[in-house]
Amino acid sequence: MIKEALAYFSDDTSYHRLFSLFKKKYESLGRIGGTVKVDHFTVEELVAIARFFGLTVTELRQKGKISLEGFDKQLQSTKFVGVNLKTLLEAYFNEPLYSKMEKKQLKASQQKQWLDKMESDYPALAFWINYIRRKTPDTYWIYRMMEESFDQFLKKVRHLEQAYNHLPIQFERLPLFSQRITRDPHAFDLNTNTGRLWVHLLAVNYYNSKSVIVPTDSEGINDLLLAYRILRDDITNYVTCVNLVAETEKGIHSMWESAAETHSVMNTPLRELIPLERIYPLNKHKSVWIVENSGVYSSILDKLPEVPLICTHGQFKLASLLLIDLLVKDGCTLYYAGDLDPEGIGMADRLLRRHPEHVQLWHMDVSSYHKCESQIEVSAGRLNKLDAVEAPGLVGVAQELKKRKRAGYQEALVDEMVLELERKIKSS
Repeated sequence: MIKEALAYFSDDTSYHRLFSLFKKKYESLGRIGGTVKVDHFTVEELVAIARFFGLTVTELRQKGKISLEGFDKQLQSTKFVGVNLKTLLEAYFNEPLYSKMEKKQLKASQQKQWLDKMESDYPALAFWINYIRRKTPDTYWIYRMMEESFDQFLKKVRHLEQAYNHLPIQFERLPLFSQRITRDPHAFDLNTNTGRLWVHLLAVNYYNSKSVIVPTDSEGINDLLLAYRILRDDITNYVTCVNLVAETEKGIHSMWESAAETHSVMNTPLRELIPLERIYPLNKHKSVWIVENSGVYSSILDKLPEVPLICTHGQFKLASLLLIDLLVKDGCTLYYAGDLDPEGIGMADRLLRRHPEHVQLWHMDVSSYHKCESQIEVSAGRLNKLDAVEAPGLVGVAQELKKRKRAGYQEALVDEMVLELERKIKSS
């Protein structure tokens, strides 16, 4: 009988729209009940439905709605007696009918089964799996991945456990680490799901499952990987510096010493920074100045070749941050000057948050902004980045930039920077 009913109602497309509304109503109520509106149905769509109820199209349109219980009752007066509406709908859509609450409960039960299996199969990752159980916003994408294909997800988790159980003892480059674990040098690339899961797992482990911050920017990801002795790139990731002395566990590094004595500029890759234990400037007061623009950097050195100076070349790379960390570790005071645009102010804000006791702003106040303000307008999207600025010393200039909507560039401040440095160097 259900096959005959299905053949009858599937033969007329008018019922598809009606049954779709019935299905939504059932999912909402969890039972056959309530009504659905048909006032937006076309005349052609209403013809077959009206015939089913023994009504004219006009009469059905005047009613404006159809009761699910009424349709079920009418069904029993046809040759399909014994077929109820719920059974018909399940056959029509070829799936069981569940209420929203039932679907939610089934989904939660299935997710629990998945996580229980993962914890049983991969006990070393229990800390991460238990964090995922908390369903914090940073795990939503992980649940979506499980729902797409749990079998494929399990394959990724197997690689994650292998990686976690065989973390490098000495520094290892990410492609080589990936090759060692999976026989695929690109398995943990950060543009892959496995790579994203790896970063998430390491972040949960790093923060010990409390107040977890999963990095999304290159700077934060590099920092996190470095904490586990994994390097993404240790050659092209470099920082430019001059007049700094470095030490390894064996003592003063001869290359750094010679470069400092001759005021030679070095483009220092991450590879050369990792073995160092100390870095400090030649001057007695342990002051170091940082700029982000290579043109500004070189112009300052033209006049003052002996100043301890770092150039980050725009956004902080891991090499820049590691050099800065070592200087701070040695008790240095860092004077940072960046462009007065949303990106430059954002960099300064992050650096202040990283080392609030050791970083001071250099020519990044409102007065400096007015002196270096350009005619280049900043888009609303870029200006919105300033809402994240927290450092008290930057809030004023951020507000001024949002008001005037024009970027300020440090090239206009070079002469003033040089004069200030000359006074400081003479006084020291």
